[in-house]
Amino acid sequence: MGSGPVRFGPLRLWVGVGAFALAGGAVPPAGAQAPATEEARPAPPAIPAEAVPAPEPPPADLPVLFQGTPGETPAAPAAPAAAPPAPAAAPSHAGHGAATGSLSAQGGEGGEGGEGGEGGIAFGASPEVAYAGRLMLVRGHLAVGMELARAGAWDEAVFHFLHPREEIYDELREDLRRRRAPGFAAALDSLAARVRAKRGGPGLESAYREVLAAVDRAWAAGLPARVRNAPGFNAEVAARTMRAAAAEYEAAIEDGRLANVVEYQDGRGFLLEAEALLNRNAAALRAAPGGAAAWREVQASLAALRPVWPSARPPAAPVMDATALIAAVGRFERAALAWR
Repeated sequence: MGSGPVRFGPLRLWVGVGAFALAGGAVPPAGAQAPATEEARPAPPAIPAEAVPAPEPPPADLPVLFQGTPGETPAAPAAPAAAPPAPAAAPSHAGHGAATGSLSAQGGEGGEGGEGGEGGIAFGASPEVAYAGRLMLVRGHLAVGMELARAGAWDEAVFHFLHPREEIYDELREDLRRRRAPGFAAALDSLAARVRAKRGGPGLESAYREVLAAVDRAWAAGLPARVRNAPGFNAEVAARTMRAAAAEYEAAIEDGRLANVVEYQDGRGFLLEAEALLNRNAAALRAAPGGAAAWREVQASLAALRPVWPSARPPAAPVMDATALIAAVGRFERAALAWR
């Protein structure tokens, strides 16, 4: 890791597969809401609000990124609404093998390379932002996986516990070594094994907390304090995480319906973690020059985006079409640029 000033990396608005617009440029107009499918779908059991991953109390020795400012309680993300009917099709994820198989053996996810999909979180980013972005993807998968596991949706949850270990961790391994940050492969494996065996209860919660603590240690050890506490850095990481969420949402839509359930769920996990990152750093973000206005704009953007992922169960029809969602995420990214 070099020294020198912290620079806000190139942040461009994603406007579709393989196409970008510079931030501040024209954003495509919002498309019409996709029509609801007429195909009847059985209503799955609703996921209760208490299934949403609860905020974890941070260790006392972690830096400000994970603790916030003493005495200040960040606003918590809104609780998900009751789940509407889900598509009848079983969860599918391009590149994700069956729950009993190896994800990496099945090949990478469609659209994850280059500028789109999860791989796009690191496109054109500084090494620090790319490293943090991959850790955010791990947290996002685990967040939505725990939401599903707590609701007893084990067959859906297992995809999200396998993905970090088999598709993201290999990209992190060398970075962890180079940054002298502790790895967490064994903790991921232990948590995934519990989910495969459908073993819930206190043991699952403990294993989940262990992985989160390990990810937090990797973040703190692998990023200099001047970087990880910079408002511009955290805003960029959050914006890139939302870009990945938008890519997953677009991949989930087929023929006007949310056919690819796992991609939809990926996007929800990334939304939850992007908002959590901002909330953990709320005081520093608001105190930065122009931060109060930027914070209000970011919160307005999030208010428009939350209904797109109302719960871990996808709605019967997309709340927004892909064009409208990309425009909404573009608004979020433009607000994040205020913290450059």
